[in-house]
Amino acid sequence: MRQEQYRKRWLRQHAQYERIAYKIFIKDFRDAANNIPFSSLTEDNYLPTTEKILSVEDMAQSYFKVYKEIGLIHGARVGKEINLQLKDFSLDAFISEFDKRLLSWLFGNSSYRITSVRKTFIAYIQQTMAFGLASGKSMSEIGTELQKLINKPNFYRWQALRIARTETTAAANYAATTSSKVSGVLMEKVWISSHDARTRRPPHSKYNHFTMNGVRVAEDEKFDVNGDKLLFPGDPKGAEGNVINCRCSVAQVVKRDSNGDIIRTDRFN
Repeated sequence: MRQEQYRKRWLRQHAQYERIAYKIFIKDFRDAANNIPFSSLTEDNYLPTTEKILSVEDMAQSYFKVYKEIGLIHGARVGKEINLQLKDFSLDAFISEFDKRLLSWLFGNSSYRITSVRKTFIAYIQQTMAFGLASGKSMSEIGTELQKLINKPNFYRWQALRIARTETTAAANYAATTSSKVSGVLMEKVWISSHDARTRRPPHSKYNHFTMNGVRVAEDEKFDVNGDKLLFPGDPKGAEGNVINCRCSVAQVVKRDSNGDIIRTDRFN
C-alpha cells in the first residue's frame, strides 16, 4: 500500500479511535467529579477532599481500558496488513502477547502521563472552586454550580479531547509494534506523518514531523526526531512537545535479506 493510501486510512481510523478514547476518559472524569461529597465541603477541607476524587489507580484503569480497546482493534488491522506480505501473523498470538504485556508496559512507560493527567484534572476542579470562593460565593453555591457544570456536555471537553488524541496515537502504534513482534519474521517500521497543516514543524515546533515522513528504521530501533528518541510516534517516553496531539502512524514492513528472502525469527522482545 502506498504511503498516501496508508495515511488517509490511518487518519480515518485515528478519528474512530479518538472517539473511543474520549468516551472512556470523559465518562471516568465525570464519574470521579460526581463522587465529590458536595454537602460536606468547606473552605477548610475542599482541597484535601477533592485530592482524593481520582486516584492514580483509577486513572491507570482508564488508560488500560483505552489502550486495550484501541490496541486490540488496531493490532488486528495491522496484522491483516502484515499478512498481505506473508501469511505468518496469528491474531491469537497477538492478543495473547498484547494482553500479557499491556499493564506492565503502561506502568513502565506511561506512569508520568497517568499521574500528570490526574493532577491536571484535580487542579481544574480545585481552581474552579477557588475561583468561586474568590468571587465571594458560599461553598454551597459553588457546589451547586459545579454539579451543574459536571453534567453539561462540554464539561472538561477540550482537555479530554487532547488526552484522547494523544493516547490514541500511542495505543495504536504500540499495538502495531506488538503485531510486528509476533509475526515470526524481522520487521522494519516506517514513520507515516499526517502531512497536513496541523503536522508539527518549525518555526512552531522544533520537532519536525513533516520531514519524518517515510523514515525507516529497524523493528527495535528508535526514531530520532530532532534529538528526541521515540520507539514509535506518540511514544509516552518522548518529550511533551513531540508527542502531545500527535497523529502520526507507523507502518510495518517485512525485512528481507540481500537475496530478497524473508528473514525469520522465533523471538518475542
